[in-house]
Amino acid sequence: MKSMLKFAAPLALAFAAGGAAWAQDQAPAATTPAAPAFDPLTVMAMEAGTWDAAITFPSQEEGVPARTARGVQVNELRSGGMWMLNRFSVDGTPYEGTGVWGADRTTGRFSGIWVDNNDAQIRMDDGRWDPATQTMTWSADMVQPDGRHMRLLTTETFRGNQRDFRVTALTRRGEVPLVEIVFTRRPGTS
Repeated sequence: MKSMLKFAAPLALAFAAGGAAWAQDQAPAATTPAAPAFDPLTVMAMEAGTWDAAITFPSQEEGVPARTARGVQVNELRSGGMWMLNRFSVDGTPYEGTGVWGADRTTGRFSGIWVDNNDAQIRMDDGRWDPATQTMTWSADMVQPDGRHMRLLTTETFRGNQRDFRVTALTRRGEVPLVEIVFTRRPGTS
């Protein structure tokens, strides 16, 4: 069990998901952020489907090779397409994680939550979409078991039926890569 947790623990830090609904048919109030130059629901729909995951855990020790694994993520638009439900598992392990994300009309950005069986906390994520690079950048503040906080930065670049997903911890010593995942969408599942 301890080796499974060591293997899957970075996944507890890895995923961003979650959200709130985007208001469409109302004039914005004076304090409401300006509408983005893209359709948030179209951005969310890009992630729908069943995705095979090729996972790499970069080694943090010199001379030690990276670990690899395979997994599956099933992403389903819910509530009229306004919320994305993510379910992720790693083959051969008991690891499973669940997220919900969507466009947040109060911030003009994306918001999400992530939970999994490696950590007893709900991670809150803040996402920003770059239409020029087709990249979602998520940030989150994770409370560690010792009470200290760790900042996570996740980038997810969309290239049709492939997504490149990278999670980095931002530490005092610099950036520490935690996980890299190449997702490939299964045909006919969008």
